[in-house]
Amino acid sequence: MTTVEKPSSTQQDTPVIAVTHKRKYQLDERSLSVSSISSTDSEDRDQLDEKLDNDSSASNSDSESDSNVQLKKRKITTIVETETTTTFTIPDKQSALVITSFEEPFSVSTTHPVPSIEPHEVLIENKFIGLNPIDWKGKKYRFGVYSFPWVQGRESSGVIRAVGKDVEGFEVGDEVFMVSTSYRDLKTSTFQKYTVFDGRLVWKKPESLELKECGGIGVGLVTASSVMEELDVGLFHEEVNETVKETPKKSILVWGGSSGVGSYVIQLAKVAGYEKIIAVSSPKHEEALKKIGATHVLDRFKSTEELKKEVGEIVPEGIQDGVDVVGKQTTDIVVELLNESKKPDDEKKLVAVVSGPSKDLDSKLLDGISVKSVLIKKFHEDVAHGQRLVKRTYELLKAAEINPQKNIKLYNGVEGILKGLEDLEEFGASNEKYVVEL
Repeated sequence: MTTVEKPSSTQQDTPVIAVTHKRKYQLDERSLSVSSISSTDSEDRDQLDEKLDNDSSASNSDSESDSNVQLKKRKITTIVETETTTTFTIPDKQSALVITSFEEPFSVSTTHPVPSIEPHEVLIENKFIGLNPIDWKGKKYRFGVYSFPWVQGRESSGVIRAVGKDVEGFEVGDEVFMVSTSYRDLKTSTFQKYTVFDGRLVWKKPESLELKECGGIGVGLVTASSVMEELDVGLFHEEVNETVKETPKKSILVWGGSSGVGSYVIQLAKVAGYEKIIAVSSPKHEEALKKIGATHVLDRFKSTEELKKEVGEIVPEGIQDGVDVVGKQTTDIVVELLNESKKPDDEKKLVAVVSGPSKDLDSKLLDGISVKSVLIKKFHEDVAHGQRLVKRTYELLKAAEINPQKNIKLYNGVEGILKGLEDLEEFGASNEKYVVEL
């Protein structure tokens, strides 16, 4: 049982959360020892009984008195309840990595304010945060930064430290992970010790996963889920009906399969039922990509003509859907690949995550192709949609039908964010995730 002591009005500046854990013990009068078990877990009780009986049998071979043996055979009759209380103080200030201007480098602030929560929000103490290219690109190329001081960071995992009065399904102490799609709201940023977000759009951590790997899930998973929404495969409909399940999904090509977004697109495409999933990536990732669902892996370094030939051999009838997660130039190549074996009445879909086709592309190549972009902010703007996405992906993660990146490059502390961003800019991320432990 867990109870939360809410702060009084005199504690509002530094609220204290007192979490009381009650544990029941059964006193074994046979051995006069206390064993910590659940009072309602019959399996544990049986195991304890068996252990004590075995101990008693073993003692029979010793030169013990009859009275001692009888003492060991007495039933468990006494229940002892104990309480331990953990007190957590929410501070006024916190550590954060801030942008004070475009000209100045990132700086570490230890006096950044801890945000307050609204009735539907939760306060998360970040334990691990994921790094993404936009985190360094925004500052370098001066976009997505709307005021100073500014805090970047879009994903994290951690522990809930405060819960708004309207929040359901969470309590203080729960381990969770989240993604911020509210780019203009700094309290949702994650390059800080504490983050606030809508409690309806937060994932509870599946027991099978570690907080470390959950810290880098959010951005890739929500973006990939948005891709699947645009492809209209029915994964996140209010009810996934049999008609959607039975709709043929013959083939999909994913350019950038080893990226964070690409790897989740591949996994979700497998869940959706695509028969052929073609990933375009560096050949060194072929084994890893096939393990998560790719049926074929093409070398991204080959010429467009070579790729066309290979696609024709894999899918003689032509690719049904295409996804590009890299940029304008590769989007154009995906369009060309979609045109291979295209028939006049074909209806194909292309989802361009980063950039649509270039102006230099022959417009005739787009005939019969529906080009779509990803609107990631729909996650928080349409709460019902976001809730369905969280619920469905939680189920998939729990069932291990989709899995987070296991190859993690780990950094430490707020200062570690700086080093991680420098490495991410210099080397990029290929089949790996940059994560910082706070």
